[in-house]
Amino acid sequence: MLDCFSIPTVLALSWIFLKIRYKIVHILGVGVCLVGVGCVVWADVDEGKGGVGGNDRLLGDMLCLSGATLYGISNVVEEFVVKMHDCIEFLGMLGLFGSVINGIQLAILERQEVAVIRWEQWQIVALVISFAVCLFFLYSTMPVVMRISSATAVNLSILSADFYSLLIGVFLFQYKFHVLYILSFTLVATGVLLYSLKPTPIAHQTGHYRSELLARIHYKTKIPLLKLSTQCLD
Repeated sequence: MLDCFSIPTVLALSWIFLKIRYKIVHILGVGVCLVGVGCVVWADVDEGKGGVGGNDRLLGDMLCLSGATLYGISNVVEEFVVKMHDCIEFLGMLGLFGSVINGIQLAILERQEVAVIRWEQWQIVALVISFAVCLFFLYSTMPVVMRISSATAVNLSILSADFYSLLIGVFLFQYKFHVLYILSFTLVATGVLLYSLKPTPIAHQTGHYRSELLARIHYKTKIPLLKLSTQCLD
């Protein structure tokens, strides 16, 4: 639910605010990816997973949908920022404000859990550090991928995370997997490839690149910007 609902959120917000216009190949790619997700759900149902729920499943589903919506909004905003401004500035602001926000959240919601951690055990410390390093590389490379592709392409690629989680589970916990997981990964990879066949530039991107190019020419040649703009129009 979390993976799937963020995709229509990103599609809708990109179409409304970023003025991205999707082609048939983009819709086809999204459809193939969602079929791949359907294979995962089918495999879980076939193996009897997900039959036991919590005490308040409706509340859990609503929170999950809300989280997926907020994640979709953050990805669309990130795409706009990294394509119209600078990735380094984005990462700097993300690290600055993210540290403050997450620190407050940790102090309010998880201080009791942190207090009982056995920090003297090197295995626990190693796992925490490994988790932090993985998140560092994730958030460092995400703006670059977002700048090259789009928020929708990134969210479609995240659908393959279930397959990688399964691989780790097979090696660490001797999981037995359903053949539909392999089909799901193949469909998701095919869908992402189809979606990426044609670029999806945002509406303001062309004007932004033109202004950036004119500024660089002006810096090197000292030709007035007004004259450069007139020559470009001619």
